[in-house]
Amino acid sequence: MPLSEHEQKLLDEIEQALYAEDPKFAASVRSARTRSRTRRSVTVCALGVIVGLALVLVGLVAQVIALSVVGFVLVVGACGYAAQVLRGRDRTDVTPAAASAARHPRPAGLRTRMEDRLRRRFDEN
Repeated sequence: MPLSEHEQKLLDEIEQALYAEDPKFAASVRSARTRSRTRRSVTVCALGVIVGLALVLVGLVAQVIALSVVGFVLVVGACGYAAQVLRGRDRTDVTPAAASAARHPRPAGLRTRMEDRLRRRFDEN
């Protein structure tokens, strides 16, 4: 059941107060919670890959193409979900201050520098 706006506001205020009072404790609680979720999700993904490969093999041996296709889709889906979970883990292990900085990234990345160099080369010619 989703929280009401008022309840969500109160929860956000409590979370901000916790970060203000003891940021070390808040960060350790958040990282422990995300680690257990990540570990559980990766375990489910590994089982999905194993079951999918088993379905592919059984489908090939029994010459049932539909079973092999289902197994392949399961393997691809499990790998995609694992990639999403692991990519999301990097985003959720940050503090609120770092999260707000991530929303407004600095233009000092490799891609930006390469684009600037390319523009300068074309401007010189």
